[in-house]
Amino acid sequence: MSEHLRPDILGRLRTSRDAEERARAAQQLCSQVTDSEAIERHGEQNPLYVELNTRLVKLLNPASDILDRLAGTAILLALVDVDSLEDKQKFRITQQTKTQLAGSEMAISNEAVAIYKKLIEKRWASVMSSVETEVNRCLEWLGSERNEVRRMTALRVIEVLCSNHLVPLHSYLTKFFATLSNPLRDQRSEIRVAAARTLGACMGLIPMSERNVRNPGLNFLYEELQRNFQMASVEGYH
Repeated sequence: MSEHLRPDILGRLRTSRDAEERARAAQQLCSQVTDSEAIERHGEQNPLYVELNTRLVKLLNPASDILDRLAGTAILLALVDVDSLEDKQKFRITQQTKTQLAGSEMAISNEAVAIYKKLIEKRWASVMSSVETEVNRCLEWLGSERNEVRRMTALRVIEVLCSNHLVPLHSYLTKFFATLSNPLRDQRSEIRVAAARTLGACMGLIPMSERNVRNPGLNFLYEELQRNFQMASVEGYH
């Protein structure tokens, strides 16, 4: 068993512009860690894990180039599927993912959202305990952030959270509807489409028994339709 990560795999991970190739390389590196754990349990002190995490921190550094940061997100995504992770390792991965969500480059944001989605689906305690904090950050970005990447990230994160039917989010529905009003009429079609997808996910949180004419969600949709048709603009009709 090698005591170090394979340099040839690291090289492919850092230089490839193909997402599937990066994913395969990241999975191979993580397999080295899991194989060594199968022989002898070291947990967080596993030499290969320590080396992998050290490289990961450097790759994810904001000063690193885009390919290095994409390599870092590929490692994070692969690590999420490692069954032998301890709570401290899961917490570190969660924090690293949340940091990447706050970036300003769409390519990194896309990967970070994919990682966050997987974390939510796995119901890791480290991510579930901070759901409301993440929701509030997204609402803040949608309400005041001028960075379009962050606005798009916020929409996609809320969509992920609502699509997983997390109970605490029911209390945020009114805020979600109010905050989505502007993105639904944004000048950029990508923002409008993302907002519509997020709205659909929000509506999915409403129990069938509450879907009546007095429901605030349905009232919001009706009012938005009226307002958008009155605007008589491309954005409004869209």
